[in-house]
Amino acid sequence: MYRLIAASCVLAMGLSLPMLAADEKNDNDNPAAKKLNRDIPRHQEFLKRIEQSNGAGEVIFLGDSITHGWEGQKAWQEHFGSFKPVNLGIGGDQTGHVLWRITDGHELDNLKPKAAVIMIGTNNTGGYTAKQIAGGIKAIVEELKMQKPDIKILVLGIFPRGNSGDAMRSLEQITEGIKPINEELKREQPDLRRLNDLLKSLEQRKPTISAAKLNKKIGEINAIISNLDDGKTVFYKDIGKEFLDENGGLSGEIMPDYLHLSARGYDIWGKAIKGDIEKLVK
Repeated sequence: MYRLIAASCVLAMGLSLPMLAADEKNDNDNPAAKKLNRDIPRHQEFLKRIEQSNGAGEVIFLGDSITHGWEGQKAWQEHFGSFKPVNLGIGGDQTGHVLWRITDGHELDNLKPKAAVIMIGTNNTGGYTAKQIAGGIKAIVEELKMQKPDIKILVLGIFPRGNSGDAMRSLEQITEGIKPINEELKREQPDLRRLNDLLKSLEQRKPTISAAKLNKKIGEINAIISNLDDGKTVFYKDIGKEFLDENGGLSGEIMPDYLHLSARGYDIWGKAIKGDIEKLVK
């Protein structure tokens, strides 16, 4: 009897060990966690800027064009100015680019930030699985923790996005736009110039992508990376709903191309995480 049990245990262990090894191998082979060279002028600009400032900055922002887009935004100084923030966002970056920049690219060498804000992964969604992308984000977090043991990390869920071809004006938008047109038409002598202006205004109203048409992989990735939150040094926050309307749709007023933020979108972002950063830098 005992021999049978022992044999069963050995067999079970024998079967499980290759599976564990396979999982580990898959993690090591994750293309989203492989370094991708990003030695471009903007990266070199970062290095010079950091050197000239003697590494000033309590908070670093790591990301792609969405983070890059903070530059020139009024909300940047309004919400984060007191932290002497360092923008390390580069348009087009994938997880592998960020990983290269903070390792071989030495962007963190002369910085001593108290906190880091990470928002990366949307540029990986076209060719990687949700698990791979989440693994790439995890690799960045682990590298940050290794290089800067005292740093606090705020991992943001990837923002909602969609295809512009799926955007449509809602019934509410159309109704609201038609209302002044109808009022003008009721007059005995409608003002044609005003009618034309009202029509142009209606055409310029940004349409909305419904919740059902938004990129589903984003939610899958965010569900995985939420587990990076350890409540001690790594914290996860998903502010995606802040950009959506009451029906869960994404308006062009917030993201003109349904990926990058408008000034209003950056203000929403800033308000949503300012309090978190204040806690992390204490």
